[in-house]
Amino acid sequence: MKIPAIFISLLLPITDVFACHVNIFANENMKPKVYLENGQAKGILIDMMDYIGADINCKFSYHLSSWARAYKNMLDRKGGVIGLSFTHAREQLIDYSDVMYNEDILLVSHINSPLNYKNINDLSEKKLAASRSAMYSDEFEQAIKDNVFTFIADNGDPAHRLKLVAKERIDLAIISPGLHAFNSVFDDNPEMLSLKRLLYISPQKFFVNPNYLGFSKQSNHKAFLKKFNQSMKKARENGVFKAIEKKYLY
Repeated sequence: MKIPAIFISLLLPITDVFACHVNIFANENMKPKVYLENGQAKGILIDMMDYIGADINCKFSYHLSSWARAYKNMLDRKGGVIGLSFTHAREQLIDYSDVMYNEDILLVSHINSPLNYKNINDLSEKKLAASRSAMYSDEFEQAIKDNVFTFIADNGDPAHRLKLVAKERIDLAIISPGLHAFNSVFDDNPEMLSLKRLLYISPQKFFVNPNYLGFSKQSNHKAFLKKFNQSMKKARENGVFKAIEKKYLY
């Protein structure tokens, strides 16, 4: 089933009366998944949220910042956070939606010391940079606790992260989602094009990372998440989510 580019406005009625109003927090530097453009929230997850909001008659207000701040706002019960990864430790604190989107997580090293990643032990004694509060799996979290590598937390700027690798100040940068995010850094920062040839992307993905919407368990959003999941299921069945991903990735 082919979904028109203006599928949201065509398929769903617009109303000024909403059954709920929910604040949604996210990382501002995760293009094409979620990002700021001229002060407006954009991206795959935002379009998905817009469709669901119209479907369940709920207004979402987007607040994009660093990942650490977005995650803290969710834990402080100010709203939900999108682009959330799952770990068992987080599950004790957070109620998760069903999977919204699966993103490829890349490992980028310097061309002079390329890393062909096979397993977590390949990161031993490396300096690795990623967004502060980023957790991609239980294995990744345990490796940080075990000091398998030196974890350098930043505010979520992939351009700065790749500059550190290109200048050999760190060994590895985590970049997501996928090659589109890597290439977008240079599209958005043409002054960095000379550095691109110095970077090497491991052929094996670091992770394929499911993304979720999450709320603090104390905020009691289980009933909302049930409606949210039902709407997502419908969006997948009618091809809307596939059309959203295609819009940004192909």
